[in-house]
Amino acid sequence: RVGFYEDYLDKWIKEAYKYLKNRVKKEDIVFATSGGELGMIKLASILEKKIGCKFIVNMHDPLDYSIVHGLKLNKKFHVNREKQEYKYLLNSNLIITSSKSNQISLQTKYPKWSNKIVNNYFGYIKQINLNKYSKTLSNKLRIAYVGNMGELQQPEILYEVYRKNSNNIEIYFIGDISSYKPLQNIENINIKFINYMPHDEFLKFMIENIDVGFVSLADNYLGACVPSKIYEYINLGLPMIGALPNGDGRDIINDKNYGMAYRYDDIDGLIDAVEKFQNRDFLESNQNNILKDRDSWSMKYMIKEVDKLLKGLINEN
Repeated sequence: RVGFYEDYLDKWIKEAYKYLKNRVKKEDIVFATSGGELGMIKLASILEKKIGCKFIVNMHDPLDYSIVHGLKLNKKFHVNREKQEYKYLLNSNLIITSSKSNQISLQTKYPKWSNKIVNNYFGYIKQINLNKYSKTLSNKLRIAYVGNMGELQQPEILYEVYRKNSNNIEIYFIGDISSYKPLQNIENINIKFINYMPHDEFLKFMIENIDVGFVSLADNYLGACVPSKIYEYINLGLPMIGALPNGDGRDIINDKNYGMAYRYDDIDGLIDAVEKFQNRDFLESNQNNILKDRDSWSMKYMIKEVDKLLKGLINEN
């Protein structure tokens, strides 16, 4: 965990290389996606050196324990990964980030590579037919937090907002709270806890029962990440309240008028957002903005830009 090995997948990389070295050809393009780990990028870099194939790095999230805008992920001891990041990104043909913030951070660190560092938001996967469902009526504003219950997300921020303004609000926490103490021992008729459910069932529940989606990241470093829940809420046609650091996620919500997003520690701002959403005209206005743009946030549409980049690499041969 502390980083004495280059990556926790090092053993797997050796086995994977043995398998791939006789299958990957020089004319191939290897697409290496990272959610914070180095392993896929390292494997692709080794293949490039040994075989001469091209490879693309897809930074879904910044490399864990690298420096992003001068910040580290957390204060836990871990070997700095800047040298490894440089070493394995150096011979890549293209670096695709999932946020403009991370794109700018990498371009600032590696100005000689600026032209090969681009951003592409990944979007949602499969569009939902919203016409199949109808919203159940309620005189309360129903807000849902969905996903991981952990220190990086701090979903209890939503409960804190509720405690300070509980007028005509219902809060839904959807996920596993069994090992997350801040949300345990809460007993309130307007606070609902629901465990994970099959995806189709989850989609139906959200469309029929939820008015606003809540999304949170509680660390400045994470401003370089765009929570996938933003794309999921767009697919569901749900306006959003964001408790987020400065970065793409907050900008998408605010600049596009898909809801209201404040810093994760700005409780007063988040209370103001809840109060504004209690006005149904405001809620519907934000929802209409999402529905108007919804198609353009699908992965099917977003991938067209990546397709052009791939064709550009092929044409270089």
